[in-house]
Amino acid sequence: MKEAKITHVVSVLRWPVEELLMKPYKHLQIDVDDDEEENLLEFFPTTNRFIQNALDNGGSVLVHW
Repeated sequence: MKEAKITHVVSVLRWPVEELLMKPYKHLQIDVDDDEEENLLEFFPTTNRFIQNALDNGGSVLVHW
């Protein structure tokens, strides 16, 4: 992630992410189940703000689920 110059991470999952792993990054966690019935659209305003803020400040974002 250093080589990719990642500064921000969005985690889309219900289980906890190891805090020590995320310490170097600004981190946003969206707690959802891996289920086709989950309504991910309701989280778009939050995730979009987080991502846009990162980009506006010269950051790079990794989104994983």
